[in-house]
Amino acid sequence: MSLFYSIIWTAGRGAFHEAIARLKLKYGDLFAIQLGRGRVTVVSCTDYIRHILTDRNTYEISETTNRNFKLIFPTALLAIRGDDFKRHSRIMLPMYRKNKTLPFFDKIVLCIDRFVEKEFSCQDRRIHTDLVVKCQHVLLNIIAIIGFDYDLEIGSPMDGDALRRAFNDVIKCANHFALMAGMPLWIARMRLAIDFKFQRALRILQHYVICIIDKEQKRQRDEQQTLTKPKSLIASMVTAAENDRLEMGSSKALLSTSELFDEVSLSMVAGFETTSTALSWFFFLMSKHLDVQVKIKEELHYHGLTPSATITPDDLDALVYVECVMKELLRYAPIAAAIVRQATRDDIINDIIVRKGDIFLIATQNMHRDPRYWKIDPTKFIPERFLDEDKHPPPYAYMPFGGGHRACIGQDLALFELKIAIARLMQRITIEDAGNEANNSGGFIQRITCFPKHVAVRVYMDSNTNLTT
Repeated sequence: MSLFYSIIWTAGRGAFHEAIARLKLKYGDLFAIQLGRGRVTVVSCTDYIRHILTDRNTYEISETTNRNFKLIFPTALLAIRGDDFKRHSRIMLPMYRKNKTLPFFDKIVLCIDRFVEKEFSCQDRRIHTDLVVKCQHVLLNIIAIIGFDYDLEIGSPMDGDALRRAFNDVIKCANHFALMAGMPLWIARMRLAIDFKFQRALRILQHYVICIIDKEQKRQRDEQQTLTKPKSLIASMVTAAENDRLEMGSSKALLSTSELFDEVSLSMVAGFETTSTALSWFFFLMSKHLDVQVKIKEELHYHGLTPSATITPDDLDALVYVECVMKELLRYAPIAAAIVRQATRDDIINDIIVRKGDIFLIATQNMHRDPRYWKIDPTKFIPERFLDEDKHPPPYAYMPFGGGHRACIGQDLALFELKIAIARLMQRITIEDAGNEANNSGGFIQRITCFPKHVAVRVYMDSNTNLTT
């Protein structure tokens, strides 16, 4: 562990996961790099990862991650530790379970349908080069509906535009500060204070969130309305906090209004970023794998899900191959390259001395491409691996949403959104590579997640497609 490797990482020199993969080839499963003023140990081995992620008393979310998110959402899960984390988890973790996400099924389907009609119904053989942005737009509306019960497409144009801009500005700011790990705290605070776009966006979001919280709290106080189901994620959080207060016999809610605002705001940013990235990669990868589209459509037709058919939650559960495509997408595409943990006390990992404060970067993309852990060539996009040979990969070889007690709490919602989107899109459209007419080479744009850089595809409504089996 005497190796120190300095990385000067800029957007012009490639994506983060590419740099980490090159270093792994050169230095192996465990090596140290210098990032800013600190040393980070990069881990690409299941034995070491298991040790780190299962010992929650020794390895926690890093102080840098806490600090950066605390600047934006000071009381959200990613910004807190210890007892505060346990208190928030008690309310937040149940929010994303299946029974909480099912009520949003029809609304998500509606958003995907409107996306298809708006972007692809013309059948003009147009080459789409802006699908990354369009995927972000459709996910932004899904998030607004789930979180706020506000439809950006049909709501007041003034309110819709304001809320859309607010989301975008907050997301951009969150991306920026999440990547600025080495920035001194006082500079970060100053830059945030003079970022007028962010401050305005924050005020707009606070207006909507606090209005919903007040409305839901009033509903809770009205005994005649207590059987009404919450219509948004915020309302569900308020209801859960109120129920918890009543169970504990407390006069004070478990989460304050400001804490609820931070939690729902961070949930919106995280849910938007991950799923819109995955959906962008879906369009690119499907354009390169027409055979996968054929198999998806065969499964859809087997279950009676023709282009004009209505899809239900039971239909979604029956789509085994679609599930495999989703899993392979999250394995193959470099959506989130790493998990970061920090030692809270001294430790030993396989005779390697760990000091309190040491930072570990778990290279998930390295694990997703490591031939030691995958029986079918992991460098290739093959959804069938999850039907048989790689159906049960070794623990910690597949971690698209992290692992341990700090795994992404919104992963069930993200998977739910993504599977609906894949199934519904494949019911209605076929995606083709634009060939030599445009640049459909993929590449990478690094933010918190990693988007495809060059996407150029043609999209046809299935009623007019020539796709054959």
